[in-house]
Amino acid sequence: MLADNRVIMQPKICFVTTGDIRVNATAKRALGMARPLDGLGWKVAVVLEDTAENRHRAALECGDATELVFFRQHSATDEIRTKSAIVARLHPDVLYISAPVVRNMVAAPRGCRRVVEHSELASHNADVHGLMWLKVMAMELWSIVQADALVCASRYLMDIFGRRAHRMLCRTPRLYLPYAYNTAVCHPMVIDRTTVADGRYAGRWICCYMGSLTDNYGALTMTDAIDRLRSSHPEVLLILMGRGDAEDEVRRRIRERGMERHIMLTGYVSEEEIDFYFSLADAFISPMHDTPQDWARCPSKLYMYLPYDRPIVTCRVGEPLATLGDKGVYYQSGDDDDMAHQIGKLIDSGATRLGIDASRHTWQARAEVFDRWIRKETGLCE
Repeated sequence: MLADNRVIMQPKICFVTTGDIRVNATAKRALGMARPLDGLGWKVAVVLEDTAENRHRAALECGDATELVFFRQHSATDEIRTKSAIVARLHPDVLYISAPVVRNMVAAPRGCRRVVEHSELASHNADVHGLMWLKVMAMELWSIVQADALVCASRYLMDIFGRRAHRMLCRTPRLYLPYAYNTAVCHPMVIDRTTVADGRYAGRWICCYMGSLTDNYGALTMTDAIDRLRSSHPEVLLILMGRGDAEDEVRRRIRERGMERHIMLTGYVSEEEIDFYFSLADAFISPMHDTPQDWARCPSKLYMYLPYDRPIVTCRVGEPLATLGDKGVYYQSGDDDDMAHQIGKLIDSGATRLGIDASRHTWQARAEVFDRWIRKETGLCE
């Protein structure tokens, strides 16, 4: 049980993260919720690996009141030891573990409550086998036993960990809390396409994707869909933002099929550049696969698209379906022909707006839900 009838005037929370945010997205919630939680009366600390991108993102998203503690990259054992020493010094009331991985097996000080977040289901990843599968499954089960509460980033994870906890005779409280977007980063702007970039975007119908360029995340499906679509809709332009192991294959297909006019790769895009590209968009694409892995994950970029109020092309899978409902533009998972068909219909329809209240999906809104849950529903910090 979380409740211990303590009265805490200004509760302290410490987020423990691992890795560089460019390749490990689990620090996004810590950075996104830090400033809102501070405004809700919390004293917030975030523990991060000392990388240039982590420092940059923390400076961009966190307020002056947030205590940022950086550690150097170590072996797993040394990282656990270093983090445990930091947490012992900070002695928070709530220790928030950003992901159930070995490097986050941090000792909690006496009286500190441990919250563990699940944002994916590694044990259901088709690429995880043998000893690695045993390791990730052990960590997932460990979180149920060791945590005082769980935060799940998708409804699928809520169901999975609810059933697992029941089988393990654990009554660990759970909170459904998807990702969100930061209003300090995402604020739409008006762009005159005839004047920017020498007019290269004028007269184009632009769809944007931001994320990993991997086959699992739909990079090849998008490439092939645009190849199918460009003859009937020569104005289409797909902007792919990000890097990944399918990038070379995407470039090869573009080159061999002569699609340079229809697909643009930007590489990594900084937070400061997001507004420009997203404000150019006529639509966004959020590819998903009908697999346990994609039902479980919460695609963080989906929420960053919302404030730009443009149609989103995705699949009836997981969090995109839960978030967009009947407002989404859906194609059959993995089917580049159907993706092309749905994008073509969208272009022909002239639809320009998504029509979803983006304010419900800010980090401020998520922090308020978390704050109420911790303070009232679980009994902590009452």
